[in-house]
Amino acid sequence: MLHESGLAEDYYRLATLGSTPTPATAGSAPEQLNEFDSPVFLDRHTRTLDGGKREVSLHLEGVHCAACVWLVERMPHAVPGVSGARVDLASTRLDLRWEPGQVSLSGIAEWLGRFGYTPHPLDQREERVRAAERKSLVQVGIAWALAANVMLLAAAFYVGLDVLADPLLFTTARWTSLVLAFPAVFVIGRGFFLRAWTSARLAVQRRDWRHLHMDVPVALGLTAGFVHSTMATVTGNGEVWFDSLAVLTAALLTSRWLQQRSRRAATEAVSRLHGALPTMATVVEDGTEVQRPADMLAPGDLVRVEPGGLFPADGRVESGRSSVDRSMITGESRPEPVRPGTEVLAGARNLSSPVLCRVSAAGGASRLGGLLDLAGRPADEAPIVELANRISGPFVAVVLTLAVITAVAWTIIDPAQTLPNVIALLVITCPCALGMATPLAMTVASGRAAGAGIFIRGGLSIQRLTEADTVILDKTGTLTAGQPTLVYSEGPQEAVNLAAALEREIRHPLATAVTALATQSDLIPDSVTSVPGNGVHGIVQGQRVAAGRPEWILEDALDPQSLCDRLPAIVSQGLTPVVVAVDGQVTWIGGFGDTVRPEARDLVDFLTARGVRAWLLSGDHPEVSARVARELGLPLASPGEGGLTAAGPEAKAALVQRLQQEGRIVVMVGDGLNDAPALAGADVGIAVDAGTQSNRFAADVVITRNPLDSLMELFAGADRTMAVIRRNLGISLAYNMLAAGLAMGG
Repeated sequence: MLHESGLAEDYYRLATLGSTPTPATAGSAPEQLNEFDSPVFLDRHTRTLDGGKREVSLHLEGVHCAACVWLVERMPHAVPGVSGARVDLASTRLDLRWEPGQVSLSGIAEWLGRFGYTPHPLDQREERVRAAERKSLVQVGIAWALAANVMLLAAAFYVGLDVLADPLLFTTARWTSLVLAFPAVFVIGRGFFLRAWTSARLAVQRRDWRHLHMDVPVALGLTAGFVHSTMATVTGNGEVWFDSLAVLTAALLTSRWLQQRSRRAATEAVSRLHGALPTMATVVEDGTEVQRPADMLAPGDLVRVEPGGLFPADGRVESGRSSVDRSMITGESRPEPVRPGTEVLAGARNLSSPVLCRVSAAGGASRLGGLLDLAGRPADEAPIVELANRISGPFVAVVLTLAVITAVAWTIIDPAQTLPNVIALLVITCPCALGMATPLAMTVASGRAAGAGIFIRGGLSIQRLTEADTVILDKTGTLTAGQPTLVYSEGPQEAVNLAAALEREIRHPLATAVTALATQSDLIPDSVTSVPGNGVHGIVQGQRVAAGRPEWILEDALDPQSLCDRLPAIVSQGLTPVVVAVDGQVTWIGGFGDTVRPEARDLVDFLTARGVRAWLLSGDHPEVSARVARELGLPLASPGEGGLTAAGPEAKAALVQRLQQEGRIVVMVGDGLNDAPALAGADVGIAVDAGTQSNRFAADVVITRNPLDSLMELFAGADRTMAVIRRNLGISLAYNMLAAGLAMGG
């Protein structure tokens, strides 16, 4: 394509200036190309300009260097109908203008795809954030331009220009400084005064000085300095500080722009997931395919997903066989085969053949939608954040009190130095760092975690992780691989097929293992009831079928064939037993083996080194859990103490509550439906791989990738974040105390 377009020579020359290229994408799938031309998409994401042209802003995947930017911006010369293309390399944003009558947006996307660039619609929320950031950057630029010119004039004063040397030039320079400094301070910096006035009025109305904002001393200092300098300019007597005031305003605006930029960068990991999801879906209705916005899909809709396309919602494959890539959700890059009956997730990419999928959950109700919602959901602030917020009000009040003391003292000592020293005190003690120290660190930490597949609800969880002294670990799917394989089996295959029909509805590693054993996949249960922590029962082909833990099954079923006599031998091998009963009689028994994750030992050692006690709590057979505990060196405890035991949902939640009553800060890690109550009750609930919908909403943290490595990184990251916050607060307070003393002393 480069050679055919005559662009190869310049492209390769520019490419040598870039960094190592990232792997190019394959472009957009056919259904995504069609999405760009749908009236709904054009109405939502594009703007109509004068003359019938349209404009759109897109996120362009695959752009990595100057050559990429140059190539895309050559589009107006290569594609008839495209009148403008501008790329921001830092944000990989493409601003595009085109004539709809000459070229379609899908045609443009196809041209980009041939070079390996995949366009996605920009998230509107992200666009508003970027617009605010751009506005702040413009203000910063104007502020520094004005400040630089005032500084140039001030340099003349510093090197000797005074009223005796050249009265006309001296007076002109002062008045010019005033004219330049006024818009810098009161127009560009008006936000400082608005926030200061609002907080002061609120403090007076509520008679609570804790409502004073950190901009109060800044506004007072700027106002006092400007009034004094203006009087000195008018009268011709005294010093002027227009240069200091203009530079201070520009510096403060710069720091707040950097804060905005850092917050935006920290949330880009989540925004990229939003932008990568398809906004339109192909819905099959009465044999006809129609385009519909993905967020308007409803459970029961039948959608068609072409090869290369993304699944727009969670659902189950109705027809077709293919393979999918779930790396965007789980980090697992290995393709997974899908066939009729296979569950698929929103955000997974269809790789080989078209499939029809029956929607089960869309939008925020989907697994990925829930994760994105979790990452952006407001939560209780961390105590250290609230501490900083509480300090800000009293800090400002103390600074104002010190300003009064400074004014009185210097009026007695040297009245000429009163105003300069008061202004210096008000300006130098601006608690910006105090206010930014905690929320900025928390935001950056959460953003980096989201990029690593760890979704954190709020800052409270980060602080609690550093204080935790007890971690409760579920066994299956957390410490073990969660992929049990059948080691021992006795009984007819028909019983397995009946049980698999029920288990197909259940998301649990053992249920998945039983389902995989079925040789007949067309059995449809009449009813299914899941009993978390025990198993499942229902009606299949008119027969009562139950599958699950032996103790639970034997409460209502008989064992005429004495299959359960094999249980001790199965358990002694460290296998997990599963029993199937049909019409009240045990007909099949199996033993499943689940290997301990290689990194589980490292996690236990990591927690021990932190002084954290790890507990193993599992709904599995006690002897099976005991084998895992021995292998990992976890301490054993009696069931009465809530240690190593076969525990149901209520027992797990009760253990969490009892440990909390003992004064412990408890972290619960689990992946099954039976873990949800304990996750909700723990100080920090961590759901591994977001195994179920209830887990996702019960947990404070959701891990979508390698669970144990991510757990260690989560704890280590929390430690780093809190260390940064404490360091920031310490430096801010120490600097302000020292600076306040120097300013008061003149």
